[in-house]
Amino acid sequence: MTLSHTNPSAVQAQRLTDDIASVVLEHNGQTIHLRLDPLVPEPALARFDPAYLPSQAQVVASGGRAAAWFVQLPSLDAVLRHFKRGGLMARLVRERYLWLGLERTRSFAEFDLLRVMWQAGLPVPRPLGAAVWRGRLTYRAALLTQRIPLARPLGQCSEPKVWLEAGRVIAQMHQFDVWHADLNVFNLLVDAQHKVWIIDLDRGCRKELTATQRAENLSRLLRSLRKVAPELEATCWHVFKQGYQEVYNDV
Repeated sequence: MTLSHTNPSAVQAQRLTDDIASVVLEHNGQTIHLRLDPLVPEPALARFDPAYLPSQAQVVASGGRAAAWFVQLPSLDAVLRHFKRGGLMARLVRERYLWLGLERTRSFAEFDLLRVMWQAGLPVPRPLGAAVWRGRLTYRAALLTQRIPLARPLGQCSEPKVWLEAGRVIAQMHQFDVWHADLNVFNLLVDAQHKVWIIDLDRGCRKELTATQRAENLSRLLRSLRKVAPELEATCWHVFKQGYQEVYNDV
C-alpha cells in the first residue's frame, strides 16, 4: 500500500500533553488523524509510508503479516507497521476496520497503551506516532515505534538467565494490569545487553487481571514455545516460571 502524502492541509492541530501532538489532515477527500511524538519530523505523514525514500524502508523478515518495515528517522531507527487482518477475515477485508471512534482505532489504542507503559518504565519500545485514515464507516491504521537495536526473538534464546528475566518482565506487565493479546516468543525481544522487551501490544488492554487471565496469557506463550522451539521447554520454561513467581506465586 502506497500512501499519498503530498500537500495535505492541516485542519486541526493540538498538543495533548507537553510532548504529544494530535493533528487532523484533509487530503484527497479523506480525513487523516495523526498522534505524534516530537521525535517524528516533518513531513510527518510521509513517515507512515514505506515508499518514502528518506525512510530507507526494509521489510521485517518475520511477523507483521508482510506489513512491517524497519525505517530511518533523522534521529533514530524505527519500526513502521500497517495494521492488516489475519485469518479468514483477511480474505474479505485485508486492511480496513470498522470505525467505532478514534480512541478505539487499533493504532491509537496501541499508541496510548505503549505510552502509559513506557512512561511507567516498563520495557516497551517508545511509541512515536499513530495514523488513521478514516473513511465513512471504516478506517486504515499504522503505527511507528522506536526500534530495539540488535534484538532477537526470545524463541531464539537458549540462555536460562534470559528466560528468568523474561519471567520477571511478564510478571511486571501483569502487575501493571496489562493483558497482552498475542503473547508469544516473537513478541518478546532480547537486546545485546540481554534485556527483554515486550512488543506488539495490538488489541492489548489495561484492566484488573485475575489469576486465571494471567495463567491464560502464560499458556499462550508456552504454546508458541512448543510450536517454535520445543527443545527449549525442558531447559528454559521452568526458569521463566521461577522469574514470574518472584512476583506472583499463584500461577
